[in-house]
Amino acid sequence: MRAILFASALVLTSVCPVLAQPSDPHPVQGLWLATNYPALQIRAGEETTLPLTLYNYGLPPQRTALTVVDKPEDWKIEILGANKPVAAAFVDHDGRSELSLKVTPPAEAKPGAYKIALRAQGDGATSNLDIAVDLAPPLAAKLTATPKLPVLKGSPKSAFDFNVTVKNESASDMLVNLAVDAPRGFTAVFKEGYGSQELTSLPVKAGDSKELSVSIKTPPDTPAGTYPVMLTLAGDKAKAETELTLNVAGQPAVTVSGPDGRLSGDAYAGEEKSFPLVLRNNGSAEARNVRLEATPPSGWKVTFEPQQVDQIPVDGEVKVNALVTPGAKAIAGDYVVTLRASGEGFSESASYRVTVMTSTLWGITGVGVIGAALLVLMGAVGRFGRR
Repeated sequence: MRAILFASALVLTSVCPVLAQPSDPHPVQGLWLATNYPALQIRAGEETTLPLTLYNYGLPPQRTALTVVDKPEDWKIEILGANKPVAAAFVDHDGRSELSLKVTPPAEAKPGAYKIALRAQGDGATSNLDIAVDLAPPLAAKLTATPKLPVLKGSPKSAFDFNVTVKNESASDMLVNLAVDAPRGFTAVFKEGYGSQELTSLPVKAGDSKELSVSIKTPPDTPAGTYPVMLTLAGDKAKAETELTLNVAGQPAVTVSGPDGRLSGDAYAGEEKSFPLVLRNNGSAEARNVRLEATPPSGWKVTFEPQQVDQIPVDGEVKVNALVTPGAKAIAGDYVVTLRASGEGFSESASYRVTVMTSTLWGITGVGVIGAALLVLMGAVGRFGRR
């Protein structure tokens, strides 16, 4: 019988361990306002946020008033709930309420030891919390500018778009003035991030950073080469500089004209006429594989000798001929033939005026027709006049 009772006791103990444990003779009761960081170091002018927790052990659910009992003069202290200033919090039986404390000492506050005292006042229960603050000197004003890609390559017709991260590593907000030191004729446009508004200055909050877009354009006749551009960002207490580099590749620029600059000539309908042309490269790079094409009036024929030029050096020129055959039925007058030279990275066109004249053969034929008509007319008059 004793064995059976002993076994039953063991079973009850294993199945219901709570029944086997004695109750806590000294249960915790009351309100507690606590933080994980009751002593910390911050800097003058810097905003700091601490987590706070209000505990209710063994008390009925209640509304608890929250106050800042003591703080350094001119310091801004706020108790926050859901990121908003609050003066009270509701805490359930054996529950908790999550809060936070925002501390902002003035930028001119002297370094040293300070104390912040908080109080939670409930229904017959109170909790006080002291926080020790070691105030360090403010950081020296510092501004940085970091380009994501400091070197860009393009042609003189390209826009060199640099993205620069601007950071205000100081305890106060800063209005940053923007400027570049670039070669003569270069232009720069500043925009914030991917915005469209052009800027001359950029506001940056303390400890914050912003993305700056710097678009630099070069004159179209810029020679090939490497061009450094100094970007300067100047605030009231700090200044930053960073170098941006433009790697400008040469760009050919071919013009089409006559030997004396004229773009006009005469031709007869149905007859081929050769017009001399000059292709000149006024760009900053060699023109390669220059193809010649034309858009003439309907019924006309235009070819070139040669049809393609392998290369034209910088400041060099090449002479070609345009073989133009007006339509056989073209009447006398002025016509426009569009001439076009295109190659690697360029395409230029010119309008050539062709004056079509009456052919001498057609003139002689016309005179003969008129003479024959007169002879027929005179014969008819003589024959019928005698009658």
